[in-house]
Amino acid sequence: MMGIQGSGKSTFCSIFLSDAVRINLDILHTRNKESLLIADCQKKGCDYVVDNTNPTREDRARYIPVAREAGYRVIGYFMQSRLQECIQRNNQRDGKEKIPSKAIAMTSNKLEMPSRSEGFDELYFVKNDGESMFISEWREDDEF
Repeated sequence: MMGIQGSGKSTFCSIFLSDAVRINLDILHTRNKESLLIADCQKKGCDYVVDNTNPTREDRARYIPVAREAGYRVIGYFMQSRLQECIQRNNQRDGKEKIPSKAIAMTSNKLEMPSRSEGFDELYFVKNDGESMFISEWREDDEF
């Protein structure tokens, strides 16, 4: 998963990837726990989804080679990220789920478009209009 906070990543996972183990730093809190859960999934042959923002190529590089080495197909979903819409969705959250708007803006500023060259076997763009999610195949800049 790739996209800023409030873009619908977790909702997407619950609808389209509900059979996969959801790995999320908001729940696990540490990279060590995250690594242990990924290793456990791989050991058991379970499908898993990394439900973090993963805004940069560097962030994604922590997961892709490990998954490929374990024989997994790596599928990426890049969530549409309109900053104001994501902030509005975030403002509807309660408690610890609600994060400062400044943090969302900071993630948005770091957001790098993914590329198949990162090691993805499949890559998709997800448009979230707040009511439905529309999935389309990724097109690299040179494919337009």
